[in-house]
Amino acid sequence: MRMVSVLEEYARTNEGRTTLVETPEAVPLFRVVPLQDTTGGRVDNYQGVQREDTGEVVSVVSSRYALLQHRAVAEAVHAIGASLEAPSPAPDTPHGPRFPREQIRLYAHGRRMEMKLVIGKQYGLDGANEFYPGIRVLNSLDGAWALRMEAFAVRIACTNQLYAGSRSYMAFREPHLSSSEDMLGQLQKATYEVLEHFDEALDLYARSMDQTLDIPEFVPTLLEEGIPRLHVERMAERLPEHFGSTLWGEIPRWDAYQIATDYLTHEVHVNPDRERQFERAAARALLLDGGAILVENALA
Repeated sequence: MRMVSVLEEYARTNEGRTTLVETPEAVPLFRVVPLQDTTGGRVDNYQGVQREDTGEVVSVVSSRYALLQHRAVAEAVHAIGASLEAPSPAPDTPHGPRFPREQIRLYAHGRRMEMKLVIGKQYGLDGANEFYPGIRVLNSLDGAWALRMEAFAVRIACTNQLYAGSRSYMAFREPHLSSSEDMLGQLQKATYEVLEHFDEALDLYARSMDQTLDIPEFVPTLLEEGIPRLHVERMAERLPEHFGSTLWGEIPRWDAYQIATDYLTHEVHVNPDRERQFERAAARALLLDGGAILVENALA
């Protein structure tokens, strides 16, 4: 097998845009390859992870790294979805479905993958606030992430994606997996744990409905949590009390959170890492008075 130059290939493919993949079967396969330096000598103790379809090296890893294929993970998540009730179709927009049941995203040329699955078990606080739980499964080919699952929620009325827990419901690496059936079993177990704990997310949402936010604090609070000013100002324009640069009055924290998540869900297109950062930042700023400590403790 031809060895790949670290400098020529890895540097060239280290970053890349996010791409959507239609089905698990369309997720590219990868292989581990030896590396060589610019003089043609073999690089000891390191190896490359190469896309089979394009030949691109998407990461450089240690010689002890064990490859866990994105496609195998995506197929396992898809199998879980096939075994569970599907949610009712989400309202469409002129641009198509607002929130597909399954979504597979690759970024950095496939170095990392995120797959989302919306589960068709409906929860509700009242007629205006009904939710579907969802799972987000992440895998990396550079050792940065263990395979892990996190929870989110979809508010049915507006299909906003909501924060639904600080925990990772599973996190393990390939040496802990004896087979693809083992991985499917672990993912299924974690999915049911998400469902068991989803009431905790509902409690968090309910508490935010009983608290108010001083509207002049909307912008500085979100900025302090790290959301870029461009996005925060676009959110602020949706406040009912927004008149130019002057803000006053109060708003229920739940309503403020919906304004933020509507914008983040439907208008911001960033890589999965950045998306998760924004979700957590909005939750810390708006869900409960007191910020990060209360939010993290609520679902820890």
